[in-house]
Amino acid sequence: EENITDQSTLTKRYTEAALSFIDENRDTPFFFYFAHTFPHIPLFASEDFRGTSDGGLYGDTVEELDWSVGEVMKKLDELNLSENTIVLFTSDNGSWYEGSPGDFRGGKGTSYEGGFRVPLIVRWPGVVSPGSECDEVASNMDLFPTLAAACGVPVPDDRVIDGRDITELL
Repeated sequence: EENITDQSTLTKRYTEAALSFIDENRDTPFFFYFAHTFPHIPLFASEDFRGTSDGGLYGDTVEELDWSVGEVMKKLDELNLSENTIVLFTSDNGSWYEGSPGDFRGGKGTSYEGGFRVPLIVRWPGVVSPGSECDEVASNMDLFPTLAAACGVPVPDDRVIDGRDITELL
């Protein structure tokens, strides 16, 4: 039996659970939120990824995260779900530790652009053109109303919703 307290296996276990969820729900519309633990400190990478990057343990965890996303994308392709599935990849805050904010100053925990500007990668066949870029300001709070609109579901009207539908930006 696997030692589930071994954090070096966490990304692989998350990935296995994600692939199982997709398999089990392939015949019905689903919403799947997949938030990886890494690359937050303490850092862990599985045996298969430890020592494989030029970025040390941080790089190894990023390589394993990349592998995990690739496995999810392959599963969507394998089940012919890719053309009818919106995939979003983003972060909750700017870079920290060994990450880079690019041309911006600051990082996680700062009010500089490097602290809150994060990438958003979206694959939405028929809406987002592959390779397109947008420099407009948006927020993770905008994802809820955007996805609700994409699914034809009204946002609740009994409370204030801070985000806005950003489909036009995509």
